[in-house]
Amino acid sequence: MALSRRTLLASAGSIAMTAGLTTACGTNNLDDLLVRAKRPPKGPVTIRWWAGKIPARDGGDMRPAIIRAFRRKHPNVRIEILKGLSTTDGNRVALTTQIGGGSATPDVYLGDTTWPAQFGANYLALPVESLVPKSFWESYPRALMQASSLKGKVYAFPCYTDAAYLFYRKDLLAKHGLPVPGTWEELERGARRIQRAGDADYGFVWQGSVSESLTCVVTEFLADAGGSVLDRSGRVTVADEPAQRAVSYLRGLVDAGVTPSAVTTYAEQDAMDAFAGGRAVFLRNWAYAWGMSDADGASKVAGRVGVVPRPGFEGRPHSGHACLGGWSNFINPNSAELGAAVAFARFCAEEEVQMMLLRQAGVLPAMDTVLDSPAAARTGDPTITTTRRLRLVARPVQTPYYPQVSRAVYTQVNSAIGGSEPVGGALRAARSDITAALEGKAL
Repeated sequence: MALSRRTLLASAGSIAMTAGLTTACGTNNLDDLLVRAKRPPKGPVTIRWWAGKIPARDGGDMRPAIIRAFRRKHPNVRIEILKGLSTTDGNRVALTTQIGGGSATPDVYLGDTTWPAQFGANYLALPVESLVPKSFWESYPRALMQASSLKGKVYAFPCYTDAAYLFYRKDLLAKHGLPVPGTWEELERGARRIQRAGDADYGFVWQGSVSESLTCVVTEFLADAGGSVLDRSGRVTVADEPAQRAVSYLRGLVDAGVTPSAVTTYAEQDAMDAFAGGRAVFLRNWAYAWGMSDADGASKVAGRVGVVPRPGFEGRPHSGHACLGGWSNFINPNSAELGAAVAFARFCAEEEVQMMLLRQAGVLPAMDTVLDSPAAARTGDPTITTTRRLRLVARPVQTPYYPQVSRAVYTQVNSAIGGSEPVGGALRAARSDITAALEGKAL
């Protein structure tokens, strides 16, 4: 299949790319690239891996251990680490510019699970689904594979995932004779009771700032209410009844004082600080919050924290929805060593590395069978032992215009929860902005 020259869309990457930029996929025959990608490396080769630190439980970095394990099986392949930037969006912009400009470096890059559609549509990542047996993908969560795909092609090998949980104060629930809430309505009632008794300043803290963090929160509450930002056909559904229920609930938490009005400025660390400082009963956050909230010396509530899947709404059949996060390995189609690059990215997705991540890392392995293993139960980490109970939901990443779609969601919903716009009006504005984004119009 020959691919034509293609100009990267400025609106898709939020970058003003020069017209006529061409990638390897745009100037080469894709079939030839895939043949090279299937070919095992011969002789000594060096590939470069763009990747930020993969945290180990002891505070170290998993990347060197992963490379050593790979080289035991592929001693002819040397791997150099190219340190990623400190922010997800900084990495996205840098890689878009570098690979879009035709650079063969990096050969492999660790990227966010929201990137595949954008990078695949703009020939910044090699489609990899044909490089492994179809059964290969059955080992990973469906939501991860949906997020990694565009129009039937898969643009990344799984590495590790992340998910959101409900963290709660065991001591305060016990003091007031309250169960762990099974619904959001029950959580609100319990939080207000504890607040009225003067045992906590805040009932429930989460992320409501004008950032992608709020898109994650909204994605989860929409799923709780039976909705989504986009349906399976790509139609905008964010203003439907489930969205009204989800955003009205969030706004109601602020109006009732269960959530502080400052939540409109809260990112992950702000909510974490409020909870670890002993000011909140409940916290919505990612898996890392378990270690931070239960760490002696770093948390005022260490030893008094519980973790469960998120509740659901009363009357709805399912709870436990959790936004999918994490990082996957992408292949630079300009790489001169496609065979070695694919071998390494695939190795990171397979059982040996996934077990290393389970036993030593501070992240969640992506492979389902590893999370189901006896070794997972022995970790004693509730974010690992409960992961398979979660209903992972992907953000609306099935479009190359995800950054613009996300911006439309978090901007308008932030206005609604802050009270500057009525919920209905904010959702109608979000629907209009998302529709424009999907048409490639700048917001």
